[in-house]
Amino acid sequence: MNTPLVGGASRLRHSENIYTPMDDGRIMNFSIGEWDKISECFVKMFQGLGSIETSGEMLQFTSIEPYVATGISISKQGKLAANMPLHSLDSMFHQVAFDDSLESLTLTGDGFHYTYRIPDEILAIKSDSN
Repeated sequence: MNTPLVGGASRLRHSENIYTPMDDGRIMNFSIGEWDKISECFVKMFQGLGSIETSGEMLQFTSIEPYVATGISISKQGKLAANMPLHSLDSMFHQVAFDDSLESLTLTGDGFHYTYRIPDEILAIKSDSN
């Protein structure tokens, strides 16, 4: 069974294991109903890399100049809005999975997977601060 890949950002296959334990052993694969856990991982993932806005209903990351313009916004209702230099996407999802390095997150909806990866240029900010 082939599942379409949306936005050209993912090459996820069903056999790949993208779900990894958190520090306390929890798996970083959440249904949209686990909003508090999603929020916790989202903030950890983007901390120090740009502007992060959080609320009980929405999570948003936006890069800051002079770095590559990118961002992602997800809502508690399952709405996704993402933009990268060569594409943007609006869609609906019901699952969120974070990779073990907290450098990408995969959103799964009915009939699609979309993986948002933090651009290397922005990840370099983490390296520079260590």
